Amino acid sequence: MSQEVTYKGYTIRSALRQLPDTGQWELNVFISWQVDDEEECRHFYSTGRCATEEEATVQCIAYGQRIIDGKIPGSSVR
Repeated sequence: MSQEVTYKGYTIRSALRQLPDTGQWELNVFISWQVDDEEECRHFYSTGRCATEEEATVQCIAYGQRIIDGKIPGSSVR
């Protein structure tokens, strides 16, 4: 289940992937924003895994918010 939310002018979209070997969910997130008349987009992923799709969706959105807030070292939208 992909979810999309707007946060501080950015669009965060979860893009989950279930790992075939463990059944766990991998956290992938796309963050996009407008620059003049064009859309910029970046892909981020976390090494964390979740047991359920619902948990992974919530964690993706929270991860995207932390990236936007500058709280993830080495990951930035600026």
